[in-house]
Amino acid sequence: MKKIFFLIIVCVFSLGFTPAAFADLEGEATAHVWVDVVPNVAVGVLDSQVDIGEVQMGQFSALIGFRIDANMEDVNLYPMVSHLYKGDDPTNTDVAPILVAEREGVLIEPTNANPTAGASNVAASETAFGDPTLGEWAGWQFGIINFESSQNGHFSQDVFVTAYWDQTDPEKPQGEYSGFVTLYCLLTP
Repeated sequence: MKKIFFLIIVCVFSLGFTPAAFADLEGEATAHVWVDVVPNVAVGVLDSQVDIGEVQMGQFSALIGFRIDANMEDVNLYPMVSHLYKGDDPTNTDVAPILVAEREGVLIEPTNANPTAGASNVAASETAFGDPTLGEWAGWQFGIINFESSQNGHFSQDVFVTAYWDQTDPEKPQGEYSGFVTLYCLLTP
């Protein structure tokens, strides 16, 4: 019994005087991380100043080049086209503007893409606007067309838009008439 008592005392004493445990000098842990790449698009214009030329009477058009870079193959495109106002002044009530030929629609031609589901690449007129994104410039919004790129996993290409106007007034005051063409690109994730 003395031996057991002695062992217990030695154990208790040795626990009280045991040096502290030391951590390893090196360690590691690993965390699994991830990120989601979200849809994104950039739209630019190839030439922001487009000279349509001259007209006396009749229908005429303008070809406007845009650049679209998106990280998706499918994009929805729709244009807005303003009437053309004398002296670049949409508030002028003395001279009527040259109106958008909305019945013609707007031709949209990407370099490497086609409309999906056999749709036409002519956007039909939808609504007349006095849209705040174009300030006081009234005109027409045209329908959305879904295009699929032939590029692998992205839509990075030039897109050409042809808009039409109709000058029907044989006594239209001569001078410069101007307006805007805007191309919108929508991504659907």
